[in-house]
Amino acid sequence: MHNTTELRDGLADLAESVIPAEGYEGKVMRRADRRRGRQRIAAGAAAAMCLAVLVTMFRVVGFGSTPQLAALPPDGPFLGWSPVGDVDAGLVREATSVWDRTNSAGPHTDVRALVATRHPRLRSTVVVLQGYDKQGDPRLAFFTGDSGAADALRMRVDRPAPDPVKTQVISLVSPRLSGAAGVVSNDIFGTIAIAIAMPGVTAVRLSSTAIDHDMIQEPDGPTSRLVVKELPIAATAQTTTIAGFIKPKRPFASATKVFEVPGEDGVDGDARAVPAEVVGRTGQQVIVAFPKDQGVRQGQLAVVAEGLVGRVTAVDDVRGEATIDLITSTGFAGQVYTNISNVPGSVRGTGGKLVMESIPADGDVYQTNRVLMPDPSQHSNEVGAVTIGRASADKAAGATTVELTPTADLANLTRLSIMTPSAP
Repeated sequence: MHNTTELRDGLADLAESVIPAEGYEGKVMRRADRRRGRQRIAAGAAAAMCLAVLVTMFRVVGFGSTPQLAALPPDGPFLGWSPVGDVDAGLVREATSVWDRTNSAGPHTDVRALVATRHPRLRSTVVVLQGYDKQGDPRLAFFTGDSGAADALRMRVDRPAPDPVKTQVISLVSPRLSGAAGVVSNDIFGTIAIAIAMPGVTAVRLSSTAIDHDMIQEPDGPTSRLVVKELPIAATAQTTTIAGFIKPKRPFASATKVFEVPGEDGVDGDARAVPAEVVGRTGQQVIVAFPKDQGVRQGQLAVVAEGLVGRVTAVDDVRGEATIDLITSTGFAGQVYTNISNVPGSVRGTGGKLVMESIPADGDVYQTNRVLMPDPSQHSNEVGAVTIGRASADKAAGATTVELTPTADLANLTRLSIMTPSAP
């Protein structure tokens, strides 16, 4: 029997013939190291890409269920937004000159344009400028062409510059944007809405309770952040809603809505909306609180974006509160007419419902027809007329009444606007 030493030596002799050449082991290890290295690089790149995507997502959509656009760095006190489309330098100079002459606010300095273009849909010019007035205050101004004066630019509104961090869209809605300063259009579609959204928005949608379809810009167009639309003369800023969207990243996915806000107004001659908060409710009435010294009076209409809420019946100027009869209350009544077909009538609240009466027997009112009430704060029965409801059913032949369904959600009111006449 072999001893242990002899057995080990024999096994070693047999193994010599299958030992790899010198360096083989090192080559294998180096190859393995290179493969692991490539895997680490790929993993790192993937991680970096994921991180970049996440950072971008957080910048664009933020946290939570409602996506938000990231605020852009302000340009001092101004919006740090790039201009929309090509800026016409001649229009900027003309608008600045008009701005300087209007209301003795000029000369304006450090003027920069957000919009300066001849808009094909409006068949007119639109200019929006930011700049300091002669007092050194930052301002924002809208200009449009005067169709009765060879499209000469007119300044329509001059506002304090908006918050450059929080603002996502600026807008102007008025029936006084196409003619001479302060003059109401005589066109049935004479209200014009202008909205400019912040960079990153790929489409803007205008919705108005004065019309039954939305107007939305095409995504990725050179002016997709700008929308200029004609609306019915009844449309106002208070019944116009502006929404901004981001183009979806995935094919066939829905666009992501990143904001939805009311329109803005402020042109001389327009009725003014006084914001009010509902602080109490007593059956068929609501009590609202509003800023003092805003000209709130009995008989003025209370509205939300969806339509008419009611009418002011009492005002406490000391407390800054008003009592409003809801449109379904027994104390509410008034003259109305149907949209488009212009069938006249009157409305009356029954304590829980709303009825249109005194309709001509041969007048046609069909289910879902929109019914409007004139606003006494406006200059005519058509300008700024507010949707009070829609016909709940077709009016029967020869009948003179039809029930209406209110367009405003009267059961869940929290805020509303009281329409007051334009300040002198």
